[in-house]
Amino acid sequence: MPEVPNLLLRALSLTDVDLPSVSNLDLFISPPCTPVTPRPPVLQHPMTPSTPKAPIFGADEANVFQPEGHPKQSIIDGEIWPPIFKPEFVRSAKTMVPRETDAFVCTYPKCGTTWIQHICSQLMSNDYGPDVGKVSELCMTSPMIERMGAKYSDNLTSPRLLKTHFAYYNCPKSSKAKYIFAVRNPKDCLTSYYFHNRNFKIYDWANGDFNTFFELFAAGQLGFGDYFDHLLSWLPRIYDDNVLFLKYEDMVEDLESAVVKIGNFLGGRAKEMVNDPEILARVVLESKIDAMKKNQTRWFPSSNLRKETFIRKGGSRDWKNYFTKEQSDRLDAIIRTRLAGTEAEHWWKYEMSWEDIPEIILPEDDDTESLPSVSRRASISSISSSSGYNSDDRRSSLISSLSISTGYGSLWSQIQAAQSSRQIN
Repeated sequence: MPEVPNLLLRALSLTDVDLPSVSNLDLFISPPCTPVTPRPPVLQHPMTPSTPKAPIFGADEANVFQPEGHPKQSIIDGEIWPPIFKPEFVRSAKTMVPRETDAFVCTYPKCGTTWIQHICSQLMSNDYGPDVGKVSELCMTSPMIERMGAKYSDNLTSPRLLKTHFAYYNCPKSSKAKYIFAVRNPKDCLTSYYFHNRNFKIYDWANGDFNTFFELFAAGQLGFGDYFDHLLSWLPRIYDDNVLFLKYEDMVEDLESAVVKIGNFLGGRAKEMVNDPEILARVVLESKIDAMKKNQTRWFPSSNLRKETFIRKGGSRDWKNYFTKEQSDRLDAIIRTRLAGTEAEHWWKYEMSWEDIPEIILPEDDDTESLPSVSRRASISSISSSSGYNSDDRRSSLISSLSISTGYGSLWSQIQAAQSSRQIN
């Protein structure tokens, strides 16, 4: 990628000193490890994250470390970040003052960040696109505030679309700005983040081992911190008036509804666009995963990556191709512990189940009001026809199909018990 043109710098009233380096030598080559390699901090995992103490602002340079077999990372004020992040920029992002017209995309890594940025950019900008302007990559037009620093963001024109992986307590706050917070089930997040670390040159981890990464994720010892700390910090805010909460899996299932939600939430021009059927159809088409896999240099400069595939796969349950049963059970236990007592403990039962659970749609004449929804799996009629059962055997085939061990017995036990009771009666 060429250096940022001087014309653009003048327009932003910035000098090279004010910007994070975007030269071929510095943007995607990791800095050397700090001579005295510090141990990664041992992070505690309370049930809910407490408000952190005021950070101790220490060295001007991050402590870069890479234990054998691990991705390269850095420590800034006691937090783990990617190795190229600068203390000055991270700190300035935490204290930046949002504008009333700002829209923030707030996620833990690999939870649909770029996807939502791409949708918002189409709805918010007249000149968004890979071939428009002097700097086309989304990482520059919709910057990560902790990577680029407050001064870079402050010199962008409004309305700004800003990205952050900050936990809520670190995120700059305004009652007028808008925040889109998105989540993804932790097993698919972990898997996607593993390939992200292998693909980005900055981590110096091209042949990284999945089992090692699993342990780092489970312990919260990765760049941008602990997945569960991040989720728990945002969870109390998801019903705030200026927060739009999205699930990655819901976007996969019904992208058009997600685009409409985003447009109505952003308001103004974006709302008008999603209420125009022709424009809405175009935005949805351009936001499908297959469309986003094309021309991937629009997301990040290809020189940052070992493979020019920032958008790798998308979708749900890819984790099943990499987890062992023991790893799946371990993460299930962590999820139950960390999310206990929150509404998030009930999310993703299907997406994280070890078994491939068929969808169950009960017959219309059944009283199902007291049963939980299981809307993502194949219908009873399809199960019956594929297995050779006729309509008279529907109930017995349903119970048989639910007898598999899923690790989430209470849900299926309720359905099985209800159906058995109806048979007896």
